[in-house]
Amino acid sequence: MHCYALPRSRQLLLALAGALIPALASAQSSGASVEQKKVRWSGNFTPVQVRSSNVAMRTQSRIYGTISLTSTAENKDRSQVRLNFTSQSGGQSFTVQWALLQGRCGSGSLPLMPLDIFPVIEVGADGRAQLDTELSLSLPESGEYHVNVYSGGQELSNVITCANLKR
Repeated sequence: MHCYALPRSRQLLLALAGALIPALASAQSSGASVEQKKVRWSGNFTPVQVRSSNVAMRTQSRIYGTISLTSTAENKDRSQVRLNFTSQSGGQSFTVQWALLQGRCGSGSLPLMPLDIFPVIEVGADGRAQLDTELSLSLPESGEYHVNVYSGGQELSNVITCANLKR
C-alpha cells in the first residue's frame, strides 16, 4: 500500500474547505428560517350595521378596503401595518381608531393591546383613509383574529367596519 503525501497547499485548501462548508450551510439555513418565521395576516374591510343618531335605527356602513400586518424580518416583536379603506359617506374629514382583536368580526372581544397603542387614522373629506406604519406588536402565529375600526369609542356599537384576518 502506498501513501502519498499531499502538497502543503492542498492540505491547507482541504482544511479550509472543511471549515467553511458547515459554516456556509449554517448561514444559509438561518437565513431561510428568518424568512419562514415572518408572520403575515391580511383581510378585507366589509360593511357592518351601524347605529344612526336615532338609537332604534341601524344602517349599513359603506366602507371597503384592505389591511395587512406583517412581522418585520429584523424583529418578530415589531410589525408593519398597511391599511387603506374608502368610506362612501364622504363630505367631511374625521378620525377613527382601530385595534386587533381575537375571534371573528362581531365577537365583542377586547383588543390584544390598549387602543392608544394603535395610531389614529385620518379619513379625508373624500372618504379615503390610509395608514402605513410600524408598531411594537408581536403577531400571533395561529388562531382567529380581526381588526375593528371605531368611531367614537371602542364599544362594539361604535365599529364602523371590520376585517376578518387570515394567514
